[in-house]
Amino acid sequence: MRDLHKSSPVFFKVFIALFVLAFLFFPPAEGAQTMRKDAFISGLLKARGFPLPAGEKNLVKAALDYDLVPSGIDNFAGPVTRREAILWAIHSLGLSFESSLLTGIPLPFKDGGKLAPSERGTVAAALNMKPPLLKKGVSAFGPDVKITPKEGESILAIVKAASRSLVLSVRFSPEKGMTVHIDRRGAISAPPKWRALVNGFETREEAEAFRSLLAGRTVEATVDSQNYDWRVRSVLSDRYGPIREFLEAARGEGREGVVFTSPPSWEKEEVPKYWVMITLDPARFALRPIFAPQGLSALAPLSSMAGSAAAAINGGFFTISGKEQGSPIGVLLSEGMFINPPYQGRTCLGWNDQNQAAFGHLECSTKVTFPEGGYMEITAFNREMKGSGVVLFTPHFGKPTPLFKTQGIELLLQGKRIEEIRTSGGNPIPEGRRVLAVYGPSASLLSSLRKGDILGIDQSLNGDDPYWGSMTEAVQGGPFLLRKGQIVIEDESLSDSVVNRRHPRTVLGLTAKGQWFFFVGDGRSAVHSLGFTLRETAEILKKEGVSYALNLDGGGSSSIMAGSRILNVLSDGRERPVSYGVGAFRKGGDS
Repeated sequence: MRDLHKSSPVFFKVFIALFVLAFLFFPPAEGAQTMRKDAFISGLLKARGFPLPAGEKNLVKAALDYDLVPSGIDNFAGPVTRREAILWAIHSLGLSFESSLLTGIPLPFKDGGKLAPSERGTVAAALNMKPPLLKKGVSAFGPDVKITPKEGESILAIVKAASRSLVLSVRFSPEKGMTVHIDRRGAISAPPKWRALVNGFETREEAEAFRSLLAGRTVEATVDSQNYDWRVRSVLSDRYGPIREFLEAARGEGREGVVFTSPPSWEKEEVPKYWVMITLDPARFALRPIFAPQGLSALAPLSSMAGSAAAAINGGFFTISGKEQGSPIGVLLSEGMFINPPYQGRTCLGWNDQNQAAFGHLECSTKVTFPEGGYMEITAFNREMKGSGVVLFTPHFGKPTPLFKTQGIELLLQGKRIEEIRTSGGNPIPEGRRVLAVYGPSASLLSSLRKGDILGIDQSLNGDDPYWGSMTEAVQGGPFLLRKGQIVIEDESLSDSVVNRRHPRTVLGLTAKGQWFFFVGDGRSAVHSLGFTLRETAEILKKEGVSYALNLDGGGSSSIMAGSRILNVLSDGRERPVSYGVGAFRKGGDS
């Protein structure tokens, strides 16, 4: 009998060699060790808890129809990479915008350089969200690694958990003395309704012509207007597919569209919610109102006003009188110049370069006294008068003084000294000068004035309150949200909808540490952020250590910037023209 014990080493070596050859020439099927794209996408639909649409049996198609994954995916039978899995997981949770803000956040991976900037932001969101999609304790991300079914199931389990309890809260500092805090809570729990539109048509005829072009591509649309702007809208859809078709057709005709989402109920749903807060060291930044380049009678996007501001938010309320035309509502004081009078019954915020601030209701009167005695009350600032009156114009008016419609006189002032006497209107207002215009019979009382005369221009704030009198800047909004860290909300003659319904919000104020803050809470998006009542806003600010907070204009006006970057999702789909903003300027630097 052969001695098997003695020959077994040779037999074992031959067996191993044959096994290696078999592995090299007949490797196991890749699908046995990696997760297919269609399996992962189907798992995302289940993890998010979205039902199959009526009559639909294909889970991948359903996920695409709910925009849980981006379009353009090819080879659904191929293996999914880690890069793709994380990108799709973040997209399914509605975190695409937040990811776009995090592209500069440092990553702990040595192979992070292989990622595009947008992918870096996605990975940063995956690392910083709770529950985290990625762990920080590993040295490499491995973007092109084909994930195993085990890893895929682990990612899907985290997506399922995040669908119930997502938190993404990140702080970063764009520059010294400035901190940006973005905060996102929750994810939409059921498919929304979608609508897309194209903005920016000057006339109805132009919008109708574009609608006809879409109809030629078999895409249905309607025409309507908002704030003197004509737009073309898609039909409201329960699926994202028709929205994708509308966007592609609009792009084919040279226009980019924007997408809006709505939940079953804006008030009953609790999440998602997103807000951003910028805190500013007053030793490094000075605040002041900023205005449309065309002047106070114009409305313009915040970005066109910001100039060299390191950060900016939209300001208080305003009227709309035409396309990109309107006027501010409430007090405006800039560099000691009154630009607009207070609106009675609503809260104002004043401040100065000594880092002092004043909150409260404000009453003011301004009168001009003349060298030979007598005085006149100023009845308006930077406004055209239809009849008699006394108006003080500043360069903020943005255009020549009005033509006289009655008897009148203009005094060009350098400080309080008369530099020029004008007997007709339509004159420029040089930088650093003011114009006192008197219309009606009272103009004849100034016939004795001469060039070089000194006038008295006296401003009285809250009955000559010395503290308010020391303020050089002021804006008005309302209502007051916090005083000394305590919530104090009154309606201040605002509607119930403004106070108690969910909307985008803009707030300005001071923290307990004496830092300025800009705050915007997004709204009117079922996927990104539903919006906030004023009380919900105040509760967030209180938790963030705010002492004083003033509500400003919200809704489609809400916008916040750091540098040239807008940090919130604009609820109109683009910047709404506003009357003014508040900018933070570096001290000792650009102004």
